[in-house]
Amino acid sequence: MSEPADSTAIAAAAKVSLAGLTWTERTTYRALVEAAEAGLPCPSNIDIEMLCGYNSCSMGPVMVKRLERKGFIRVERFQRFRIVEIVATGARTARAANMRADLPHIPKGTHTGGRSLPTSAAPRPSDRKPYQAGKVLG
Repeated sequence: MSEPADSTAIAAAAKVSLAGLTWTERTTYRALVEAAEAGLPCPSNIDIEMLCGYNSCSMGPVMVKRLERKGFIRVERFQRFRIVEIVATGARTARAANMRADLPHIPKGTHTGGRSLPTSAAPRPSDRKPYQAGKVLG
C-alpha cells in the first residue's frame, strides 16, 4: 500500500541534510516546510523571530534570505507577502487570504519604469517650519 502524497513530500523534506545549518536556520526551515505541506501562508517575519527567540525585527527576513542563499528554498516576493517553495519537495506556501495586491516587491529608494517614486519621504521645508530649512531662530 502506498503512502499519501503529502506524507511522501514531508519524508523527502526530512531527508534533506540540515547538518550545515544553525539551530535557528533549521527551525526556520522546518516552519516553512510545515506551512508549505499544510497549504498555509508563509510564516510572517515576527512568527519566525518568535520561533527562533530573536528580539530583533530584522532577523525574520535574514533567516529566509540565508536559506534561500544556501539553496533550500526559493522565494517569490511581493509588496506585502512572500510565497516560499521548498526545493526538496516542490511544495509552496499559500497566499494569505487578506493579501490581494499582486505588486512585485520594489526595494526602497528605487524607481520603476515611467513612474518616478520620491527618493525621500521627508516633506520639503516650509516657512512655517524654519528649523527644517536650517534657519536659526531668533
